[in-house]
Amino acid sequence: MSAATVTTNTSASWRGFSTTEVNVIEADYPDRIVGPSAWDGRELEQQPDKWLYHVTSQDIADIDNALKHFNSTGQPLIEITTENFPLTTFKEVIRKQRHLLFDTLGFSLIRGFPIARYTRRDQAIIFMGIGSYLGTRKPQNAKGHVLGHVKDLTMGSTTKSVYDADSPTTRIYATRKAQPFHVDGTDVVGLLCLSEGYEGGESSVISSHTVYNRLRELRPDIVELLKKPWLWDRKGEHAPGEAPYLAASPITYYKDRLFTFWGPHFFETMTRFPGVTVEEEKFEAMRYIQNLCEEESLKMTLQVGDMQFVQNYQILHARSAYTDKPGATRHLLRLWLLVKPSEIGWEIPFKKGDYDYSFVGNQTVPLEAE
Repeated sequence: MSAATVTTNTSASWRGFSTTEVNVIEADYPDRIVGPSAWDGRELEQQPDKWLYHVTSQDIADIDNALKHFNSTGQPLIEITTENFPLTTFKEVIRKQRHLLFDTLGFSLIRGFPIARYTRRDQAIIFMGIGSYLGTRKPQNAKGHVLGHVKDLTMGSTTKSVYDADSPTTRIYATRKAQPFHVDGTDVVGLLCLSEGYEGGESSVISSHTVYNRLRELRPDIVELLKKPWLWDRKGEHAPGEAPYLAASPITYYKDRLFTFWGPHFFETMTRFPGVTVEEEKFEAMRYIQNLCEEESLKMTLQVGDMQFVQNYQILHARSAYTDKPGATRHLLRLWLLVKPSEIGWEIPFKKGDYDYSFVGNQTVPLEAE
């Protein structure tokens, strides 16, 4: 296996990728991925006990005690850690979720927490506190938000219009559009459902290991294409003087693990850059993968209080388009979490640092979408 062509300059990295060099690792790929990471969505739909955990009254009491402790410290929300949000019994529940994320399925869902009974500030504290047991928070955008809001902020929104839904730099989480299957730019993404909205917004997940196996059977030509570098739009969220896009292969086989980077919305807008040509075969591959994922994914509707956690090297996730109406506005809180590879027993390719949007200044914890 040859060495990766990446820079060691941590100030020029995004999701561990170099922003100045091509991110590709040559490797001998397996004919098939085997094990619990290559699961069948239709089978898991009939086996929710493998991925769905229902909170108990003891769990709720433990979380309430941690919330009270943090509030008693007077510390700002940006300072929430495992030390000042001290869980006892529920800490073991999170440990099991982490096992699911990195050792088996790659995702998990916690259901039944009565989030609606809390103020917005306490909702944020609870979610960030729980998330701190899984990893370290990182900014999700160029505004420095470490607590994100998945909520429609475009024309026709039931709250306010901030973004143009059709602009190539608008992040889809701020729209009510369907989100195609993708990964987020972090190790783990967490979602907490505050309200379901009026209609739509179905969540879907699929293992990229399953997708790889199916492509090897049905379209081996696409597998070969995925080993090559693709260009990814950074949506204008880069520091002055940095390139507005980067080059990285969608799949990487490294240390006996298959890693996936996939984001159609970050690929399809590459045509907006002068002088950049995108091959039609890549657009065709993107469409084929989307259709394959839609057919074979595990689908779920997030309920109020649900906490969904997804590991982004292995799992592709998607959301259907949705509709809001006054009094029924879909709203989820989001966390991007980084883990220490040594704590999960992984070696992660390209991990020379991670993009932290440090050029924008302080990290912030907005309690409302902006």
